Amino acid sequence: MNTLRAVLKSVYFQCFLWAVGLVLVHNTSAFAALEDSIGDIQSKIQAICTPLAIIFLIVAGWQKAIGNNFMFFAALLGTLIMFAAPQIVEFVSASFGG
Repeated sequence: MNTLRAVLKSVYFQCFLWAVGLVLVHNTSAFAALEDSIGDIQSKIQAICTPLAIIFLIVAGWQKAIGNNFMFFAALLGTLIMFAAPQIVEFVSASFGG
């Protein structure tokens, strides 16, 4: 923890952050590349979350079968969040003019 704190406070790290910030602000192609990479990361996360959501559904059914209602609702809520997150983000962003 102390090493991380020392790195974050170092002058070299702060200069590096300033340089990256200036490049991003003054280079529109950097913004496009950043958006593409964020979209790529988002699609990879969604590809990972889909099988996890199916596993959560299996766990939810199993927990309901053995009578553990709290875990059933927790697994069901986790599944709904994983499947509905992109639609929720689009809805909220459209609602507030995004």
